[in-house]
Amino acid sequence: MQALTSRRGVSRTVASIPAETRITGKLVPISQSGSSRRPQVACAATLGLDQIPMEALATGGVVLAGLIGAISVQMQQQSQTSEGDAALANAAGAAEVAPPPPPPPPRENAVLVLGATGRLGRRVVAKLLAAGRTVVAGCRSLDKAQDVLLGSGEGRMGLKEGFQDEGRSPDRGILFLEQVDVTNPESLERPGLWEGVQQVVLTVGTVFGPLPEGGFGVLDGMTSERVEAQGISSLVSILPKVLPKKATRTSNLVLPMDTAEQLAVWQKLDDVIMGGASDSGLEVAPEAAGVAGAVWRGNLVVQGGGFCGTRTRKLDLNLGDQDGVHLRLLGDGQTFKLNIKTIDQEEIPESTYQATFDTEAGQWTDVYLPWHNFVPVKRAQSDPDGPPLDPARISKLGLVLSRFEFNKMPNPEYKAGPFELIIDGGIRSYRDVRPQLVMISSAGVERNAIIGDDAVRRAADIPIVQLNPNGTLNHKYTAEIAVRSSGYPYSVVRSTGMIDSSEGGPYLLQADQGDEIVGQISRDEVAECLVMAINMPEATGKTYELRRNEAAESKGKRPMGQRDYVRLFLKLALDKHRWRVGLQPMPRAVPPPAPVTEERRKEIVAQVAVIRGQQQPTVTAAAPQPGAGDGANGASVLSTATPQPAADAETVKEEVKAKEAVEVRA
Repeated sequence: MQALTSRRGVSRTVASIPAETRITGKLVPISQSGSSRRPQVACAATLGLDQIPMEALATGGVVLAGLIGAISVQMQQQSQTSEGDAALANAAGAAEVAPPPPPPPPRENAVLVLGATGRLGRRVVAKLLAAGRTVVAGCRSLDKAQDVLLGSGEGRMGLKEGFQDEGRSPDRGILFLEQVDVTNPESLERPGLWEGVQQVVLTVGTVFGPLPEGGFGVLDGMTSERVEAQGISSLVSILPKVLPKKATRTSNLVLPMDTAEQLAVWQKLDDVIMGGASDSGLEVAPEAAGVAGAVWRGNLVVQGGGFCGTRTRKLDLNLGDQDGVHLRLLGDGQTFKLNIKTIDQEEIPESTYQATFDTEAGQWTDVYLPWHNFVPVKRAQSDPDGPPLDPARISKLGLVLSRFEFNKMPNPEYKAGPFELIIDGGIRSYRDVRPQLVMISSAGVERNAIIGDDAVRRAADIPIVQLNPNGTLNHKYTAEIAVRSSGYPYSVVRSTGMIDSSEGGPYLLQADQGDEIVGQISRDEVAECLVMAINMPEATGKTYELRRNEAAESKGKRPMGQRDYVRLFLKLALDKHRWRVGLQPMPRAVPPPAPVTEERRKEIVAQVAVIRGQQQPTVTAAAPQPGAGDGANGASVLSTATPQPAADAETVKEEVKAKEAVEVRA
């Protein structure tokens, strides 16, 4: 018997005839299930020849012959039906064996990279994918994107559309290609472009390449003014229509502490365990506190251990998608500790992570403790070799008031005797704001805006400021202002001179503000910084210059790590607080200066060659050209090393006076 679902969706049992019977031609009983079997059996009994009277055979021969013929036809039809149904069953079985097509990769929490085929942009795409991000590679030409991003060989990334990893890793990157032109507002507003996009990396800039008439120059009119000053400003204007803004820190209650049942998870851990006399306890906050939460109170005795503590039982919290712990507290002016123990430390009693937090006497305080604040501690000493806290593997939480801070150093804000700490709600986690716009710019844009039309100061500045080809620095600065004024969280990276070489590396990086540092950096290093910036709250709201640290202790030793980037970004001031750390406010945008003469251009280019050690000062060189499609920082072909002006200030002053005299007479 053979089961088959017919085209009408009705399941039935099909009679089958063994192959050997079909070969020999012998008839076998046809069996069917259900009610269809009984009429056949009755028919066979009725037609038994030994039971038919002779007169019936004589008088009804024609009828009998016709009946036997009908039976034969029916059997043939059943055989044909059986064979056809068997063929359908075989086809259905084959369809069941074939695996269903995989679902399309999800397009969510994506990063849109504009300028994705440039020499910097393609590196950003690859590094984001390697970090497990979903990337929408925005480019003017899909053909070029398929060549540069998906192709193999020198300068090509060897990526593929969709999942980058054939395995099951949840962190495998996903790539989508989208055609978009930042100079075309209609292209930017296309809804499909923004599907799933949460963040944008801007690596667009002047498009260089071989010209049809020969030589090398700007292609398709894609100048810095058109692409950056106008294009990025146009992009910013349409963002509210296409990109949801995420500019608010969020907080989530992960361990409530407002009932006795919830507090039962906490255990006392005072210094009595080592012979001390301190004592403390957690209880539900009284109504007089005005909040639903807990109060931790006790008596700190410095003789003996000198600490009070309370710690939870095993929790197994995964807070890997959060940025730290949030506590809303009413304290008494002392400095407390929050301890975190990870799953990996469960069998190591003397190992934990600690962060300190301050309270104000009689004042409610919101305390935010980022994960990087937690110091690995072993046997009451900080552990320099301890790994960073992994928030995805939290086992236990604890509160401590101690006369010590770290490494047996005294706690600067503690007092012996009674203490009280009221906790509103319980232990919370928080997720901080990350940049939604990360832009590559160029060192020199700020000092160029400050100099303005002061030709004397310009002649004494670094080569890129002296030359400022096609007003590139002015147009980049205009784009910066658009990004900073967008209302979206941002990070603006001003690269020093970009090169492709990593010789002598790896290098640690330096960042500063105020547009004073000069130097160089590889495109791989810049791309790495852009990828780190888009994932780190510490980079939000900041504009900074970036270069390699070429000091002996900072090169050839080790690459930048997570901790290095945290420190790099934390040292920087928020743009809105620049004047609080001794920096001037951002200058206003100014029009580009008059272009330099061809003779002056050659002098500046020769000066650059001297700085790079490529030729003697007396030799004049042709202008260096950026690489084809280097849309990120075309002006960076000129080094921002220490300037060696070809013309002294007095000569320039005389030229300026002569120019002004001519203008007055005119």
